[in-house]
Amino acid sequence: MRLNECLNHASVPTLQRIAHSLQVPCVPYSKLDILQSILEAWLDPDERQRMVERWCNDWDEVLRRIVLQPRHAFAREEMASLLAPYGPDALERALAAGWLYVHPDPATKFPLMVPDDVHDACHAHYLKAWQSRVIRRLDDPPFVRDEEDLMLVDLETLVSYVRDHDVRLTTTGAMYKRNLEQLMQLMAVEEPLELPRWRFGYGKHTFAYPDRLALVYDFACEEGVIVEQDGQVRVDEARWISFASRRTMVKLRRLLRHYVVSYRGPIPRLPDVLRLLRRLSGAWLDLGSLRSVCQPFLNAFYYDTVEDVWQKRIVNMLVHLGVARIGSDAPDSPPEWFQTTELGQELLSQGDAESTADLNDRRPALVVQPNFELVVVSPDPRLEEVLAPFVESIPSDGFRAYRVLAHTVARGIREGHDFDAWRALVARHSLHGIPQNVEQMLRQWADAARETADVQERSTGESWA
Repeated sequence: MRLNECLNHASVPTLQRIAHSLQVPCVPYSKLDILQSILEAWLDPDERQRMVERWCNDWDEVLRRIVLQPRHAFAREEMASLLAPYGPDALERALAAGWLYVHPDPATKFPLMVPDDVHDACHAHYLKAWQSRVIRRLDDPPFVRDEEDLMLVDLETLVSYVRDHDVRLTTTGAMYKRNLEQLMQLMAVEEPLELPRWRFGYGKHTFAYPDRLALVYDFACEEGVIVEQDGQVRVDEARWISFASRRTMVKLRRLLRHYVVSYRGPIPRLPDVLRLLRRLSGAWLDLGSLRSVCQPFLNAFYYDTVEDVWQKRIVNMLVHLGVARIGSDAPDSPPEWFQTTELGQELLSQGDAESTADLNDRRPALVVQPNFELVVVSPDPRLEEVLAPFVESIPSDGFRAYRVLAHTVARGIREGHDFDAWRALVARHSLHGIPQNVEQMLRQWADAARETADVQERSTGESWA
């Protein structure tokens, strides 16, 4: 809906508040006069620019995010989340400011909306500011890295390797190092296998594999192509044939969506970054200036600094996905330039059409590691209080980390806590669920603890008799 339609459906008190907020002179008791006065001001280029600048100054954080959204209507809970930084009465003030309106249909799923022309004007304001802040170059850098669709090539390499070898899993749920070394030698893009101890949040297998391989492996598991069962890895041939028969663009789009879903937990504003990069596409962009534009949407994540998130989790992964290419002016210098590829433009545009905005905005609370460690991603004292009966705290640098073992399970059951309810809560709050080896051992430990408790109870009863 456009601004004139939204104003026409607004009540007189709402129009009065909007006119007062925008400092538009009018007859305050005439709906027609208020409406016409606001529209006349909006149609005046200078007045419209004044309104937009005021909105973007007063509501910068929320409008910066809204203009990147592929839709203009929002649920009340969603808008409340966007307006949270502005205080408890932010919704009422936003409705009085003149850029947010209530949909005339009370039964609609998205009752709050930004008029199309208001959205477009604010979008143009921000886009002009963003474009003025990035440094561009017209020619190609001397040294360019572009992986195109090599991630799909390496997915096929992974499937072929698993099909032709006896690939088994360690007790932590990872492939043995010998298999990893052989597999990495076959990959089109090689990665170092040495990893730091603390790795979680960016996919189910990020604890065990390098970033790119972890994404490929997790994607293969999600598609059902790779199956982990009874400590062994195998290929589901029917699923693989079905996947391989799809068009390349379809496969790449599914892979990009998998990346967004996997990485959005630790980087909640990742979809906004991707939408911003699409709007700044075309020429080569200086990486430093581009990062400064994306800075409001970036955050540190435990062991990753903001720079790590930007360079490793976004720039490098977009290159792996074929969405972007990077360039430098010297062969051994770090990348200095960034460009969205034509393939990337198409993928990101399709992502907007499908709208990644429907993904859950809530950050996951837990990551359950295959080594029986639970890492709290979003600190929540109530959740940690519920976790406490069946875990023990472990020392960590800045992390809220716990470990569940046989004796902690036995202790919780012995003290009368509901283990099944606890396990269901952990599964519900975990980003990637409970790993298979952990799930299996939890059941064994719980059964053993219950059996021990029953024996002790019978023994106590007999002694009393």
